[in-house]
Parts: sequence; structure tokens; C-alpha cells
Amino acid sequence: MAQVYFWEEAERDYKKLDGTMKRWVEAAEARLIVRGSEIGKDPGNTHYSKLAGFKELKNHKIGIRLIFKVSSEGNIEIIEIVAIGKREDEKIFRTAENRRKKHL
Repeated sequence: MAQVYFWEEAERDYKKLDGTMKRWVEAAEARLIVRGSEIGKDPGNTHYSKLAGFKELKNHKIGIRLIFKVSSEGNIEIIEIVAIGKREDEKIFRTAENRRKKHL
């Protein structure tokens, strides 16, 4: 089991979503609590973002992507949700990169 936290900016992202997307984020959060770092894909580094070590979950049907960071304290896995947004023009990766830099 993991502990899941939202960065302040990700909380604001969540509040802007419509009902369907909010339900998906809530389901994704529940999956992260149970499965932690077992799920998600590493988005890696690109010319516009350095997100190696982060992970993403996405839903093609409703067009949403969630970027999160995994760490641990002792035996406790910590999941930090960094950004939530629509899957358009890789914008969410740029957003997550800017937030990563801010939180260094």
C-alpha cells in the first residue's frame, strides 16, 4: 500500500476537471494506493521535459494524463501526483517539467 499526495498545483488541476475526468482521477488514485509504483509508464526524457524517474497514467478514451513521482520513506511508498491534464500536444509533460524544476 502506498500513500498518495497531490502537489498543490495538481489539486488545482483536479478542481478544473469535469465529472468524468474527476472520477477517473479518483479511480487512478485508488489504484495507486493499492499498487503503487507497479503501475504507470516512465515518460523518460525528451527535448522538452526531463521526467525520467516519474511515471504517467493515461486514459485514451477521455483524453487525460496523470504524472506522478514515486519515492519511499522506510517501508512506506510515497506517490506524489504532480500534474493532471488533457492529452494534447504533450502540454502536460511541459507542465510537469516546470513544476519539477520549481520543487527542486
